[in-house]
Amino acid sequence: MFIRAQPSKRKNAEAGTSYSLLQSQRKNGISKHKTLLNLGPDFSIPKDEWKDLIRHVTARLKDDPLLPLEDKSEAFKEAVDDITKRLLDQGFDIFAKRAPESIKVFPDQIEHTDSRTVAGERLILEAMNELKLPQIFQDLGVREEENKLALALVVGRMLAPGSELATHKWMAEYSSILEILNRSLPHHNTLYNASGLFHKFKEEIIDALYQNTRNALNFDETIIFYDLTNTFYHGEEKGELLRRGYSKQKRNDCPLVSLALTLCASGFPRNVQILPGNAGEPATLKTAIETLKGDTPTVIMDAGIATKENRACLREKGLDYVCVERSKTPPVPTWDPDQEFTTAGKKKIRAWRLPDEKTKKDTDSEEPKEQRVYVHSEAKQFTGESILRTNCEKFEAELKKIIKGLSKSGCMKDHEKILAKVGRLKEKFKVGHLYEIQTTTRPGPRKGQLYAATLTFTKKEAHEEAWLASGGYVLRTSHADWPVKKVAQLYWRLTEIESVFRIMKSDLGLRPVFHSREDRIIAHLMITVVAYHVSHLVRTKLKRAGMHHSWDTIRKDLNKVKRITTELPMSPTRVLELKLDQNLPPLLQEIFRIMGYEYDPRATQTKQERIRQKKVPPKPPDS
Repeated sequence: MFIRAQPSKRKNAEAGTSYSLLQSQRKNGISKHKTLLNLGPDFSIPKDEWKDLIRHVTARLKDDPLLPLEDKSEAFKEAVDDITKRLLDQGFDIFAKRAPESIKVFPDQIEHTDSRTVAGERLILEAMNELKLPQIFQDLGVREEENKLALALVVGRMLAPGSELATHKWMAEYSSILEILNRSLPHHNTLYNASGLFHKFKEEIIDALYQNTRNALNFDETIIFYDLTNTFYHGEEKGELLRRGYSKQKRNDCPLVSLALTLCASGFPRNVQILPGNAGEPATLKTAIETLKGDTPTVIMDAGIATKENRACLREKGLDYVCVERSKTPPVPTWDPDQEFTTAGKKKIRAWRLPDEKTKKDTDSEEPKEQRVYVHSEAKQFTGESILRTNCEKFEAELKKIIKGLSKSGCMKDHEKILAKVGRLKEKFKVGHLYEIQTTTRPGPRKGQLYAATLTFTKKEAHEEAWLASGGYVLRTSHADWPVKKVAQLYWRLTEIESVFRIMKSDLGLRPVFHSREDRIIAHLMITVVAYHVSHLVRTKLKRAGMHHSWDTIRKDLNKVKRITTELPMSPTRVLELKLDQNLPPLLQEIFRIMGYEYDPRATQTKQERIRQKKVPPKPPDS
């Protein structure tokens, strides 16, 4: 309620003022005022006391405790009594619910003008809040606007994997992340600057995330896994990081950059190193050990890292280890296994404790005692035999093609070229050491030239040994008193770190690298590592509840839920813009429930009136 004064003319044509008590209402989307009482031209309360007068009248109508009137004039008290009595006499009910606003719309002109993903953004932001990532940036002195953009970069990497430039396009065209964060679309250079936070504070971010995760999930780890991978860059070698080396994606034509990860047994990163692409695996372990800050976990590592020097370094630091023996794998033992068990993936494993094969010289040395365990997996044997069979068949087929060409015109016959060809085949198929290959020569048409007369190949004993050893590997550990099953089960979990690299490369946009500047290369890789950490938190909590979906499956379902913008025309000049999130399908409802996060589309609904944009009709085509 409010009081309004309007100019009026009296019967004697004198100018005056009329006073009214009004109430604001909305009808058909338009604000209107309803007159409750005519207070007449003789209303004498000063204007600066009108609001106070309405407060006293409202308190009387609601039967609230009476406001003090001792300091008010008699005219003010009489006005309160008079207005209250007149309103009650005419049946005014201050508690009566106003009729719902009715909006007139034109159904044939309703438009859905925008559709953006929303469920994934809300889930990931809740997960990052659980890990206190916004608080980590705030404690590091990051401004609020940069903090929001850093969070948006992680969300983009998880929902639409790609470069930072691709993330900018995702923000602009496909996602509601900026609306949720109450942030306008930044320039792409501003986004690049925000990504620099992950380079500048990489150690602080990883350390804080790991500690917050331990507190949230309540785990105490005594085991770490260490391994190395790399990703490639389309371009030339630049700076210190982009170097050519051995590519695990067979991209030896491109410069590489390496990523070394130390993971706890639960799969969360404890340490991250960004290294040149030609960094050797064995040389990277010492740096990772120095970052453990006094912890003494058991280190699980692959054969590529388990050199004699690295094992000695671990013992010097007081750390135990489990690793694969670097020597040639022997055939499967013929005696009964000491242990048999099945992994979580339903894979059958057999394990044997191998006898100590040290010589008298080795026995006299002071090298600490180790335990050696032979592990055989039926699944690994099936895979190994398939690969070995395929490579042998292809290798033999290529050799037979060379042999056939020796008696045909127009085919390769030069002895040196044939030897070079055989060498390339050995390098390609990796099975040349299993064959004995012999050639004979004859004179060629030119002086001093030699042609190959015959080429023969036979299988060595190593060929049969390779089949017998398929599916097996030997583990060595400094835990000489551990049960065989514990050693085998522990190393089998190293496959988890291999899945981590696969998730980062395939699901979280680790490869390829699109930057040549080292700070941006590091930022790109660190955003992926943080994105993996957040996604692994989600998957860990879901696994504890019996839901074993991959992040790729979860992401695809999350991206199906949109925030729809609808325009409801109310008049030729006014439009009501309504934004509402879609409801979650059953699977995502269960995911939000397990995670303990709220998702209420009505709570985030927005409604806004604005001037209707006039549509310009298209120009008629030229005749």
